[in-house]
Amino acid sequence: MNRIKEIFQNLNKMQKIQAILASIVSILFLVEIPIYAWFALSSNKAETMTKIQEPKNLDIRAGNAESIEYFDLNDINIEEITADSPKRYVFCVVTGSNKTLYDIQIAHTTNIPFTYSLYRAVVGTADDAGAVAYTTHDDNPQTIYYKSVGEKLKLNPLNADDANTSNYGRTLGIKDIDDKCYKLVYGTDDSPELYAVPKYEQVTELETLDPYHDFYILELGFEGEDVDGFSQWNINKNNKETDIIYITASRTTR
Repeated sequence: MNRIKEIFQNLNKMQKIQAILASIVSILFLVEIPIYAWFALSSNKAETMTKIQEPKNLDIRAGNAESIEYFDLNDINIEEITADSPKRYVFCVVTGSNKTLYDIQIAHTTNIPFTYSLYRAVVGTADDAGAVAYTTHDDNPQTIYYKSVGEKLKLNPLNADDANTSNYGRTLGIKDIDDKCYKLVYGTDDSPELYAVPKYEQVTELETLDPYHDFYILELGFEGEDVDGFSQWNINKNNKETDIIYITASRTTR
């Protein structure tokens, strides 16, 4: 230690300044290494602790959670379907979580006097009343039967006059002040044919019953030729009419 002191005293002024600065830098460097290591370790721990799992998207699929392309409504024969003998189809909502609340919305045109009803469903047997058969599309096809459970879900109209519960001869709540245009649907001044304007209905705050996916049955009935406010319909003249239906699911945000 005395030797170091003696060497330092023999240095000129500039050499002493350089020696002091070098010592300070060395000390700071030695202190910085453990501090940086502590911050790096803490940062990694914090990132691990605060990592958030992104919610999975809701996905609508056909029966057995197969691709939605197999949700097929092409086999409807208007002459065979009635209010007492409806057609029933199964579809699935994949939630990715067993603690999710979500909404289902059905939008459809009304060229044909169909009625649309929605039920929750579970896997059943061929002997169940109203069972819906679904045949898978894999290498080993199998037929699965679904049955409805509980009461019919209440589909609340989003754009129809509440005082008019019929699909037909209805007053949609999206017309403009002239009672002719549908700006909120089309974005322009347009006067489409009444029955080509989609009707939107929604059931809200559905809770996942089966972890990761729920099954539903869509039931299509037919009001027949004598429909209030729908004198345009005649099965012989309109048997080539078509309707478009969209089914969407979204997480409940309320």
